[in-house]
Amino acid sequence: MTDTNPVYAAIAYLLAIATSALLLRLLPKAASHVRHTGESRYGSIDGLRGYLAFGVFIHHAIITWFYLRTGVIDFPPSNFYSQLGQASVALFFMITGFLFWSRLLKQGRDHDWQAFAVSRVFRLYPLYLPLMLIVFVTVFYLQDWALKDSGPQLVGQVLAWLTFDRPDINQYPQSGMLISNVTWTLAYEVFFYLALPLLGLVFIYRGHWLQVVLCLIGIYTLYQVVGWEHSLKKHFLASFLGGIAAAYWVRRPQLAAWGRTGIATVIALLALVLVMTLYKRAFNLMPLLLLTVFFVIVASGNPLFGALRLRSVRWLGEVSYSTYLLHGYVLWIMAQQLPHLVPFNPQNPMLYLLLMAVCSCLLIVIASLTFLYIEKPGIDAGRKFLQWLRQNRQNPKKLAEKAVQER
Repeated sequence: MTDTNPVYAAIAYLLAIATSALLLRLLPKAASHVRHTGESRYGSIDGLRGYLAFGVFIHHAIITWFYLRTGVIDFPPSNFYSQLGQASVALFFMITGFLFWSRLLKQGRDHDWQAFAVSRVFRLYPLYLPLMLIVFVTVFYLQDWALKDSGPQLVGQVLAWLTFDRPDINQYPQSGMLISNVTWTLAYEVFFYLALPLLGLVFIYRGHWLQVVLCLIGIYTLYQVVGWEHSLKKHFLASFLGGIAAAYWVRRPQLAAWGRTGIATVIALLALVLVMTLYKRAFNLMPLLLLTVFFVIVASGNPLFGALRLRSVRWLGEVSYSTYLLHGYVLWIMAQQLPHLVPFNPQNPMLYLLLMAVCSCLLIVIASLTFLYIEKPGIDAGRKFLQWLRQNRQNPKKLAEKAVQER
């Protein structure tokens, strides 16, 4: 097994897509969900999510391979496998920036901030909370249920994990490695969500200059507060700008139409290939610009020769959050714990490849089930909670109006 051969990634993707296609046949709920989302305005982005989340898994699988052999956790020596993780995260940030900035541009001052806040909480936490519980239980199991930290310290650790930080749990070293430390990106997402109203006041609503100054101060303060725990890096946050640029691009019909042409497809793929082959890091100026070119074209509705419109790929996109959040733990179980139960050497190249093939299929099965039975019910619960909030807000008004009428 060499570290530079992209064939391994291609095989893993094919296995994931095949597993997804099989699940769509076996799970009527999944097939129905894909049918309902098939006419999405941003169908190409839905498909892109699937490739990105699974790319992060492959990236961490390669990191795990080198860790098993050397005991060192580092980026893969191959630009391609390094970018499968970094470029995927940068594009995820662009998707977030694009979707929510597009909504701001469309709705303006009518934007429903209450619905936005509720939807984000019920999107992130229904799956994250069970995973967090699993991580804490796993740590105590590995430590034979011995309590090494005080109660207040454990409470602090729980609160930190609830905000997507990853301090060591009960003195277990590198506790975040149980999930490949994937939650660091959620801190950036949360910062963007919290800053979005202030950004809207500065760049879209455009009030008095004093309002602009106060909002900029608020954004900086928020950056410091969130960054106090998570050490937010400005060049990572720059990825969101690519998505915001795409939001303006697609509002011009001529530009969006060009983005769906064959020449645009070639340019998008060329930009992506350049990033994946020439650059070791995604969060620098040139690779971010190239990724922005790629993303702007995809956001225009370009399916990249149909690769983003396959039903199986769109399902991978639907379960991308589960795939992203759970893959680290699945990888840890399969690569580092399974060898203790079933005697085999994961440092053997062929055995590791076979293990990753099984892991690729298993991950999509687990992600599909957690989406259907945890994520989607959580999203639906958020809608019901929002409806309950609105009803409770309206009822006092109706009672007051009725009292006035009775007088």
